[in-house]
Amino acid sequence: MTDSPEFDTSVPHEARVYDYWLGGSDNFEADRALGDAMIAAIPTLPVMARANRAFMERVTRHIVAEGVTQFLDIGSGIPTSPNLHEIARAADLDARVVYVDHDPLVARHARVLLQDVPGVAYAEGDLTEPATILADPLVPATLDLDRPVALMLVALLMYFPAERHPERWVAELLDALAPGSLVAISHPSADFDAEAVAEANAIANRAGITLVSRTRAEFETLFGPATLLEPGAVPLVTWRPDEPVTDPNAAYYYAGLARKD
Repeated sequence: MTDSPEFDTSVPHEARVYDYWLGGSDNFEADRALGDAMIAAIPTLPVMARANRAFMERVTRHIVAEGVTQFLDIGSGIPTSPNLHEIARAADLDARVVYVDHDPLVARHARVLLQDVPGVAYAEGDLTEPATILADPLVPATLDLDRPVALMLVALLMYFPAERHPERWVAELLDALAPGSLVAISHPSADFDAEAVAEANAIANRAGITLVSRTRAEFETLFGPATLLEPGAVPLVTWRPDEPVTDPNAAYYYAGLARKD
């Protein structure tokens, strides 16, 4: 792809590195170099990226099956088919989605993808400013905030260390949503291989990308007062799998879904 004045392609960006691991084309030399350096620490990172994507698909289908058909997807990343709204609408044609991201590359792609899709919108916003997200007129114009909404935080909170208290942003967003709303979170953990994860995180940090892992207990605190639903906070590939799981530790991530009571 060509360079753009909107963003600096000479330094790696987390969304583009993730796109590289997924086999996408919206990445540059700096992104691929960092992606490869991290793969040297954890050779299965591309497999884990795909597993995380598969979790998003499974949890979206499950949420719709539970009767929640509205989604607020924060840190949505570079559009990758099937996108969340495509998965949700395959299960319910009336599903409505607002994607939120602050990255100009994501914005460019999302606007092209969604310009003619009714009931689906893209809003520029940052997780660190929940009030700004909620104040965007596209949110109430697309979602009925008097009805339950699924808050999607898939592979996002790993960019915020404990001292920033990301659980406060999650709680603020959930507080604005109707009872019965859900929150889905996935997050990497060093519980699976402490040495390899520490090395990969250090490589990312040296490249200017803050990347943190959390223990299972720390992961659970991200849900705040919301009630974790079965099967709880579990290794990502074991969260309601479509097929029998041969290696529960295939992805160094935890995943969970919780409900606001």
